Amino acid sequence: MKQQLSSNTLQRKLVKVFLIQIALISLVTLAGIYAAKFTLEGILVRAALQGEAEYFWQMRDADPEFALPNTMNLQSYMMVAGDNSLIPEPLKDLSPGMHRVPINGLVPIVFVDDHSDQRLFLIFDEVKVSRLALVFGIMPLAGVLVVLYLLAWFAYRQSHKAVSPVVRLARAVSEADFKDGHLPRLDLGEIRDITDEEVASLVSALDRFTDRLDSFVERERNFTRDASHELRTPIAVLRSALEVIERKYGDSASPQVNRMYRTLYDMEALIETLLILAREQGQSLPQQRVNINDLIASELETLRIIYHDKPITVNVEEAGMLSVNAPERVVQILISNLLRNAFNYTPRGSINIRVRSDGFSVADSGVGMNQEQMNQVFKPFYRAEQQRQSNGHGIGMTIVKRLCNRYDWSLRLSSKMGEGTEVSVHFPSAQFSAD
Repeated sequence: MKQQLSSNTLQRKLVKVFLIQIALISLVTLAGIYAAKFTLEGILVRAALQGEAEYFWQMRDADPEFALPNTMNLQSYMMVAGDNSLIPEPLKDLSPGMHRVPINGLVPIVFVDDHSDQRLFLIFDEVKVSRLALVFGIMPLAGVLVVLYLLAWFAYRQSHKAVSPVVRLARAVSEADFKDGHLPRLDLGEIRDITDEEVASLVSALDRFTDRLDSFVERERNFTRDASHELRTPIAVLRSALEVIERKYGDSASPQVNRMYRTLYDMEALIETLLILAREQGQSLPQQRVNINDLIASELETLRIIYHDKPITVNVEEAGMLSVNAPERVVQILISNLLRNAFNYTPRGSINIRVRSDGFSVADSGVGMNQEQMNQVFKPFYRAEQQRQSNGHGIGMTIVKRLCNRYDWSLRLSSKMGEGTEVSVHFPSAQFSAD
């Protein structure tokens, strides 16, 4: 499965960190601009206007004819003994202190200060000062921001470059096809040529790991194949001995012989399954159009003979003929394990088999399982306590699950303690012809 850019990938995390850095830098910059504006207006301008007023009053006390301040950025008015006839209308009602008043389409800063029976109005035009602040304050700040953004981008690119081999390495491992049981040498391509010591160490460790794992898998495969072949001989000897006993003692030994035949049948099916799985790992099995109805009928014919002493009724419901493109022996093993499980774990009652348009199901009225046992049933050699008295080796459902996973078949299990179990198999590419 191809690796997607999820929220947990290193690349996505780097992008998040980079965006967070940009956002924090922008927030700090905006805060700095507002702080500078507050400082300029609330502190510097106020102090400058207060100083201007104090200086004017000093000069006015020394020279009553001293002119009002009138510069490019500062305009002033004077109210004497309450006479405000020369004062612009927006300024007449202002109290001493700092104000912002709309005058002639602008909103300048107005500083009002009293001295004896006189009131001074200083109107400060901050537009030109703001332009100077923009040129000598904001522009350098913008330059600093650009440098910070470039440094953050450079850090992101370097970090991305550093983790990119790790991301590609993870993608190569995730895309490696282990489905057929093979452990091919990872196709790392250009990653092997990277001179970074950490990346080279990871590549070397992965190569050693896959080599060791491949040897373990090969050893298991050889053991399974060899052990299965070796077990065939004693089973054949036991079968011959049973045939001799059956001829010699006739019906008097029938119950014991039947139980031994069941055990031999289970062992033969198990060994054949192990051989199939061992060959399946080594090479693909030939596929053909397999008729599910015929395989179920054939398996039931054998099981009815082996379990003829069990009071079990078998019902088969067929809506039509179902076929699937797959190795015939694999499908036979799948059906055999499901039917044998139903017979093994049903002391008495019924087994219902339904062939649908997309698969089949096997339902029995046997001992059943609770939720905890259902969660464990696909583990090798697991057998519930109430099932230990039944025939079987505890790997039937494990084999069924493994085969379904191998060929992308869907497996569904439902069970209730004391009422029975139902197992359904769905073939995505099945062909069905109704009766």
